Order: sequence, then structure tokens, then C-alpha cells
Amino acid sequence: MSIKLKEKELVGGKRKRELIAVYIPKEKKVALEAWAASEERSVSWIVAKLIDQALCCRQQQQEGSDNDN
Repeated sequence: MSIKLKEKELVGGKRKRELIAVYIPKEKKVALEAWAASEERSVSWIVAKLIDQALCCRQQQQEGSDNDN
């Protein structure tokens, strides 16, 4: 197992990102861990990208429904 040191995203001694904690079934956690390992990423990175994509899709849907009115 190799350890990669990453520079923390700090501004004035504080992280630029917020923390969100969720409870998920074990099988979903295992699936996320496998996905992350296969892409040499962290579970946190995978979940953050999924959230970004979901929020983008939601925004596009809302903009589409606003144009329909």
C-alpha cells in the first residue's frame, strides 16, 4: 500500500470545502470503495463528483422547466 501526500486546500488555516456525512448500506459502501480503488481515487472524490453531476443535472432540468413557462 502506498501513501500519497496531498496538499490540503486551506485558506486562512481553514479548509475551502465543507464536510457532509451520510449513512449508506454496507453493500453500497463496498461498491464505492471498489469503484474508487479501480480509478485510484478516494471514495470522497468519487462521491463529490457524483454530487457535482447530480447538481448539474438538477440545474439543467430546472432551467428547462423555467423555459417551458
